[in-house]
Amino acid sequence: MIMGNLDYANNLFLEKKFNEAITEFTKILEDNPENLIALNNMGYALTKLKKFDMALECYDKSLKIEPNDKIVLVNKISLFRKTGRIQDAIEICNKILEKHPEELIVSYHKLRLLKKLNMFEESNKICNKILDIYPSNVEVRNELIK
Repeated sequence: MIMGNLDYANNLFLEKKFNEAITEFTKILEDNPENLIALNNMGYALTKLKKFDMALECYDKSLKIEPNDKIVLVNKISLFRKTGRIQDAIEICNKILEKHPEELIVSYHKLRLLKKLNMFEESNKICNKILDIYPSNVEVRNELIK
């Protein structure tokens, strides 16, 4: 029963019906407050509506249940980047990259955060590391500061 509701909620999200999706995620969480998918996706929907404090609550609840959930951590990095909490975002990046230096999505977030801080040399190092693995990645190549 919950899985069907989760599919429905996720489809509403994909249709950009964020308020309706949040309503469905809320129902799921009333039945199962530790449903990590519903918590994360609700946080993401709240972020889309710029309800950043509420989104952060969802992510933090998720991380209390599963502290190393990379998807939630990446969403939290993104939220912090959007809200100007650059140092907080970099801290999470560093924590993940310490254990998983090959984590390219996190590396990409970090290079963009470093650019915001005008730390271009450090940002370029990360760009080059990613380009060593994916040389045809135009998006990363465009991040290089020459």
